[in-house]
Amino acid sequence: MGDAATRDRQAERAMRGSRRRAYVEGGMANEVSMGRRALLGCASILLPFLSGCGGGTLPGIQLGSDEGGSTVGFDSLPFRIQRVDGSVLTGHASVRLLRVSFFTRDATGYVACSGSFTLDLKHAPVPVSVDCTGAGILHGTVTTARADHGEGAFTERSGGTSTFRYGAPP
Repeated sequence: MGDAATRDRQAERAMRGSRRRAYVEGGMANEVSMGRRALLGCASILLPFLSGCGGGTLPGIQLGSDEGGSTVGFDSLPFRIQRVDGSVLTGHASVRLLRVSFFTRDATGYVACSGSFTLDLKHAPVPVSVDCTGAGILHGTVTTARADHGEGAFTERSGGTSTFRYGAPP
């Protein structure tokens, strides 16, 4: 009977030890995630400030460039779509680092188009998918892709080409 009691006590100690290790490891994970959150918070404060300094300050990140327009930004810009049928949809684009997301509506509010695309650091044309009410997902290309302005086109189901523009050119 003594052996069974000893084994039970040893098992209980082992369980307490594993719980203690899990608690300590969880604490370390929380410290890491808190550090990561602090770093991201500092970056979100500093990047908009540095983006006004131009590309010469941090050329590796390409916050701005002498050719006009930046790649990385935090902004909300006007977005306009000219559809093949002549309708115009207006709305806004949100820019977060290299990702541009947009949402537009026509004057009646019944037709909406939205989508997103990822900017290229070298300002190369990038693909875009546009989801429009009643038309489904349409594919196109952003020919001028900057964080502060751009333009492109997408193909409608009818085969025609609709154009869009966001921000203001330099």
